[in-house]
Amino acid sequence: MGKKETYLKYLATTSGLFFLSVLLIKFFDFQKNIFNGNTSGLLITELVLFIVGALILAFYWFIKFFDIKKDEYKLTKKEKIYFLSALCLYILTVILTFIFIITAHFIVDIKVVFYIFLTIILLFLVTASVFEMISRLGYQSYVAKKEYEQNQKLKKEKIRKILQENKEMDKSEIEKIVNSNKKRTKEAEEILKVDAIKKSKDKNSNPFKD
Repeated sequence: MGKKETYLKYLATTSGLFFLSVLLIKFFDFQKNIFNGNTSGLLITELVLFIVGALILAFYWFIKFFDIKKDEYKLTKKEKIYFLSALCLYILTVILTFIFIITAHFIVDIKVVFYIFLTIILLFLVTASVFEMISRLGYQSYVAKKEYEQNQKLKKEKIRKILQENKEMDKSEIEKIVNSNKKRTKEAEEILKVDAIKKSKDKNSNPFKD
């Protein structure tokens, strides 16, 4: 999983935590009266948490749709099923959370309602997360392949450029410099090039010549 996909996954998890916080804050107020009977303040807090969670989730799916379209990836039939199932479960989570806010506001004893909604929402979130993960396996493989091909193309271009600039260098020496995963400054690369040229000259020189 790339860094971008990891960060996106954090967004989905964060939105889920906001939805669960809506339920928990209502339950804690029921148990501990943390809002001291201020039902308006409690309702506003719940709505703020709900809206933030919904916005994060909407942003998450917008990025996913945008990336798939940008990379011109076509989902397989199986991937589409998992993808749409995950999306539907997230939408149902949003709807259920909103229903809980409205329902719990008019109920005195919310204990039973809380546990029912908490169980269903948790189940939806976990299942949606699993479905979404399965749906993007093919996409991740596709992106990784594209990145590899692009990197290989850049390496070949770099080797060609260095060969044009330093015809005395061996191709094998250039490949060692280019294929190295270490990040180097331009100065360090120039030193390596000079060293490679020197080695190439030493290799091609006649040891019996004065």
